[in-house]
Amino acid sequence: MSTDQANSSPPPRVIFAFLQLYLPLAFLVLLVASLVYLTQKNTRLEAIKGQQTNIVRLEREVLETDLLTHVSDAVFLARLTSLAMDRPDGHVPLKEVLQEAFLYFSQSQKVYDQVRFLDTSGREVVRINLDKGKARVVGQKELQPKGPRYYVNAGLKMSPGQVYISPFDLNIEHGRLEMPHKPTIRFVSPVEDPGDGLLGVVVLNFLGDRILDRLRRASRAGQNELFLVNQGGWWLVGPNPEHEWGHSISGRTAFSMASAYQQAWRDIAPEENGQVVTPHGLFTYQSVALMDKMQAAGASQPPTRMDDHWWIISRVPQEVLALPWLPAMFWICAGVMLLMAGVVWLWAMARVRRALAESESLGNQRRLEFITNTSQDAITLVDSQDQVQFWNLAAERLFGYRREEALGQSLHQLLAPSEQHATIARGLEVFGHTGQGAIFEGRREVLARRKDGSHFPAEVSASAFSLDDQWYAAGSVRDITEHKQNEEALKRLANTDGLTGVLNRRRFMELSRQEVARSHRYGGPLSLIMLDVDHFKAVNDSYGHEVGDEVLVSLSQVCRQVLRQVDLFGRVGGEEFMALLPETGLEGAAMVAERLREALDTHAVSASKPEVRVTISLGVAQLSPETRLSDLMRLADDAMYRAKQNGRNRVEISDQK
Repeated sequence: MSTDQANSSPPPRVIFAFLQLYLPLAFLVLLVASLVYLTQKNTRLEAIKGQQTNIVRLEREVLETDLLTHVSDAVFLARLTSLAMDRPDGHVPLKEVLQEAFLYFSQSQKVYDQVRFLDTSGREVVRINLDKGKARVVGQKELQPKGPRYYVNAGLKMSPGQVYISPFDLNIEHGRLEMPHKPTIRFVSPVEDPGDGLLGVVVLNFLGDRILDRLRRASRAGQNELFLVNQGGWWLVGPNPEHEWGHSISGRTAFSMASAYQQAWRDIAPEENGQVVTPHGLFTYQSVALMDKMQAAGASQPPTRMDDHWWIISRVPQEVLALPWLPAMFWICAGVMLLMAGVVWLWAMARVRRALAESESLGNQRRLEFITNTSQDAITLVDSQDQVQFWNLAAERLFGYRREEALGQSLHQLLAPSEQHATIARGLEVFGHTGQGAIFEGRREVLARRKDGSHFPAEVSASAFSLDDQWYAAGSVRDITEHKQNEEALKRLANTDGLTGVLNRRRFMELSRQEVARSHRYGGPLSLIMLDVDHFKAVNDSYGHEVGDEVLVSLSQVCRQVLRQVDLFGRVGGEEFMALLPETGLEGAAMVAERLREALDTHAVSASKPEVRVTISLGVAQLSPETRLSDLMRLADDAMYRAKQNGRNRVEISDQK
């Protein structure tokens, strides 16, 4: 066969040789790509599952804690009413006493749309309404009979000290839904007659907007949707506000979790918690197990009856679960297949043209070497005996062995750590007979060795092929040391202080601004503790900075043990720390600050120098409606400065002026 004939049109034997070589390699590339895809898809899915489980668990715990607070409020008001009945004031009518007490309670809490006392017939005796954040006493003519309402009958069947929690529904006034709609949970506790029996019930109408808005904000903040669903499958918080409250609004009865996501709801309804993947995405759910939480609390919580059952559900759509780089992977595979087709075609032509001149064969070989030598990755080729058959320039630079030193040597004896040689030898025995092995299962991270004995992390991609009844393996190796270092550095620097492991200043300020905004919006108390190590410079000067670092690390550990999980704690300066306490007033924060001071005062803060003990000075301030975060920090800083001036190792409370 002449050269002109071969170049004009490929003969059938060339096509046949090409298919023999290309089809197995193409299958192998597709197999490797599929394994990479499946592995990365499962890894991403597991990561998202863990993230969503934490999100749903956090929202459930916040909701359960909120409900327990209202349970305690209902028991408190019922007991207060009973005591007032037992000790009437002869100069002030009993109803006025209860009105004043209920009015003060409603104004201070600002979360209850109605605070009521109903007699045993269900007639309202005292009622406080919250209008636009201001509590007012409802006049005698506006009081209503509520005897037929289910929650009144349920409350009258409870024993003193117990609480009935109503289903989450829309408030009804005068037999109609109140407009605008008011999502309401009622906490009902019976009022004990000091003589015998019951006087009636205390009913707290808790406005549920705060719960629902928190879930909606959390849903908007991420790539998932957060739902709140009752035991009938109706949306309390759903994907569309126009579809919520289908069990209360007649025009929305066609909309529910059960109708929108039938497959997911069949798995969710009988279970307390879990995860399910459907064509609509990943659903992560946990029930609001208030009874379990109260049982775990023991005698500290009153017995409670709750007829409704809620689920907090997170939905991550399928498009979020999908790998973002899948299109790029497709084009890369297509490019690899195309490049491989070209190489295999040349290979097939070479086998058919073996009768051609030696010079043409040598030229083709040199062109192939030129292509591989331009690669930045080390490229090697070994036979079934692990002997190096090819070694490009990048491999010389990466491993330190010149081509002459590597050719004919055992690749893994040269490059693999000695403790891996036995395992590799077993794998090579399988590879020599079947052309298979774990090394061909996608890209792998391994520990490689250079000529000078140093080790480095490497990424390896390899494929096997058969030539003349012998198996060969071609592989590319890339040094990923810098990538690993950058990855670890980013993780460390993102949110935490490098020395103590607590929040760094940037992250602490970011989270604190969110808590301040939340406190301003809902009126909950918020306090800040600023603390500083006394005579820290003397510790550094006397014992050295290493001991000073031990002091800061130990201080951080002690403080985290004293503080709650919901409290924010961060290092904002050299030896200066801050703790932000949500839902905590000035008095409570001062008690926490004193516990911090006592804990550090009795704690040995250095393992290398047991005699080293330090004290701290603390300043406490509470957020007010007109102050910002910077004002709160300034007040706490001023209080801490007074603690320093007044002798250190003490807590000073801001005068809030």
